[in-house]
Amino acid sequence: MPDPMFDTATARLRLWWPYLVVAGCCAVLIGLLHIPGVVIALLLVMSMIVLLKDRGVSEEAEALRSSIRLSAEDIIEVLRSYEEFLSSSEPTVAEDRGEHRPALADPDCDDAEIAAFFCAVPAAKRYLTRLDYRLRRRMTVGQLETLLQLTDQRAVELAELWSAARRRALRLGGNYQKRAS
Repeated sequence: MPDPMFDTATARLRLWWPYLVVAGCCAVLIGLLHIPGVVIALLLVMSMIVLLKDRGVSEEAEALRSSIRLSAEDIIEVLRSYEEFLSSSEPTVAEDRGEHRPALADPDCDDAEIAAFFCAVPAAKRYLTRLDYRLRRRMTVGQLETLLQLTDQRAVELAELWSAARRRALRLGGNYQKRAS
């Protein structure tokens, strides 16, 4: 038995049944009420078109919101990785933090690549806070597409900065000395 989600005949019927119902109602209205029936039928058809068109936009908007949330998860994952690096008590992580990449745990590190990541962390947190607020607002599909591009870009940039900071901290190695305060 074919799956109704992928059966084209079922899908076509699912798309056309609202139009058939409205057409039948319009025919009955025109038959019973004549001129007032034509006016009511026109209003009914225009309402149906607006509602069905808006439903498609709503579905597209929800898909975009979902994609934005997935991109935000990428940002959150990098922030979680950094937080785990800073605070985990697991022996491998503690060894990495203390012996291999101590510069990455030093907020006063003046290395350019590491400092760039340190600056990006609070910016990413602020962005996620604003993003949550924006996703609760009513937005057009165009605005959501722009927001998705921006969120994707920020996720990629933060991941690249995290990777570069980790590589640089590893190159500085365990001999890294904290700056005297």
